[in-house]
Amino acid sequence: MSEDEIILTHILQCRPIDLVLNKPALTVLQQEQFKNYKRRRQAGEPLQYILGTCNFMGLELAVNPAVLIPRPETEQLVHTALKCIKGGSALDLGTGCGNIAIALAKFVPQSRIVAVDISTLALEVARVNARNHGVENQIEFIQGDILRKDVILSAAKNLKFNLIISNPPYIPTSQLNSLPRDVQQEPASALDGGKDGLNFYRIIIQYTPCLLRSGACLMMEFGDGQAEAVKKLVEARRAFSNIEIIQDLTGRDRIIIADLSS
Repeated sequence: MSEDEIILTHILQCRPIDLVLNKPALTVLQQEQFKNYKRRRQAGEPLQYILGTCNFMGLELAVNPAVLIPRPETEQLVHTALKCIKGGSALDLGTGCGNIAIALAKFVPQSRIVAVDISTLALEVARVNARNHGVENQIEFIQGDILRKDVILSAAKNLKFNLIISNPPYIPTSQLNSLPRDVQQEPASALDGGKDGLNFYRIIIQYTPCLLRSGACLMMEFGDGQAEAVKKLVEARRAFSNIEIIQDLTGRDRIIIADLSS
């Protein structure tokens, strides 16, 4: 669908096919709403913020400027994670709007998830999304900075997880100002990965092995061109085996998965 069609289905609360079959007319109020949305979009505001929602793995999630907008690439991360969690527990580091945690809980009903984020505003959105999809009792949301070892360890509460998963900030700080205008509207804390974009990977790789069950998985998404650097960090930790890079649907290296060595 084009953006205009997405806006129209949102305003009219109809299916895309209804725009073709029924050709519904907009009321005067709806016409003004459409024009307002178009003005905001032309000013660089992300469409998902304008509509207040996005679709992730078939789930409609609330989003606002407090959270990163979930990307299609992250759906591949979750599809891969569903093969690893096996009805057990997962730790989601940097949960944002809760998309990863909620999808895991929704598609693996017996799973239990601990989801951490530094932003209290993001966690408010995540909790709303969890309630909307009926998985609030499967997920514990915790506020904390995942760049701090004590936060990661205390969030785990001495649990051992089947899966630790993260789509952390990975944009090098120097590149933030050159991002597309709509991406720059998203929270910097969800984008800024430090000087080389790898700050969060170093911390996660260093401190999570003790939180995984034997044979459990660490899985992370990363940015374009970062595969080799992230893989070297995992290898240097000497705690993981079966290290694999997985490509997204566009053929770009996007996900690393590693098993905790026995």
